[in-house]
Formats: sequence, structure tokens, C-alpha cells
Amino acid sequence: MPLSSHVPILRLICQVGVGVILVYAGGQKIFVSGVTQFAADVEKFQLLPPSLVPLVAYFLPWWEVVTGICLMLDLLRKGAIASGMMMTLVFGVVILWAWSQGLDISCGCFGKSDATIQYPRKIFELSLQWIALIIAACGPPMAWTKGEPQNRAELEKS
Repeated sequence: MPLSSHVPILRLICQVGVGVILVYAGGQKIFVSGVTQFAADVEKFQLLPPSLVPLVAYFLPWWEVVTGICLMLDLLRKGAIASGMMMTLVFGVVILWAWSQGLDISCGCFGKSDATIQYPRKIFELSLQWIALIIAACGPPMAWTKGEPQNRAELEKS
């Protein structure tokens, strides 16, 4: 089997995999540890004024869940991938900033945790997530969605 026949499967695994990670991470913050705990985790990064911490703590987990669902179901694909990439980039920058400041904190990525961030590992994980989203961005939409036209003939039909 040529390598090109495996690309849609790899893309599906990457797109759905990142979607699952985002739904799990957001769901942990919303339903398990709670947004109050997540607000405390966000505050430890010392990046936001105290007035913005609750807004981020309530908004971000739901953004993760919605983006993850869209990735898993291939809904609003380009926007979901762009959203996932933007979140991953921002998370990476925040983690790098915390590392540069020598902060010994838990990241709150998957809800409440007493473990401190293992910075090199977290950067590696976010890099893999970024690569998975790049792979997910390549190629046509999944077969079960109508998606955008695949070629000029389909474009002319619509």
C-alpha cells in the first residue's frame, strides 16, 4: 500500500486525538476540579491582572471542550484546527514564560494536580500537539462530513 493511502488515517488519528485531549482537559477543569481551582492555577502564573483571572478560568475550559468536540466530529474543521493551534501556541508561550521565571507551580492543564510542571516534558507534549494539528490540517475533510469541495469539478457542481 502506498504511503499516501495512510495519510487520511494518520490525519484522522491526529485530529481526533487532539480533540480528545482538549475535551478531557476542559472537562477536568469544569466538572472535576472546578473553575475555582483552575482560577487559582491561572493566578499562580502571575501573568494576568486579578480582574481577568476569573474570566479566563471560566472561558478557557469551555473553549477547549468546544474546540475538541469540533475536532472529533470534523465540524468547522479549519476554525477548530486554527483554534487548537492558537491555544497550543499560547499554552506553550505561557509555559516557557513560567519556566524562564523559575516558577515552581502546577500548570492546571488537566485539572487539580499537586505535581509541579516538568517544563521540558510539557514543552515536548505541546510540540507533539502542534505537530498533530499540522498533520490534521493537511488534506480534505473527513469522509463523514460534506466539507469543502475536493476538486474543481465538485466546486463547479456546488
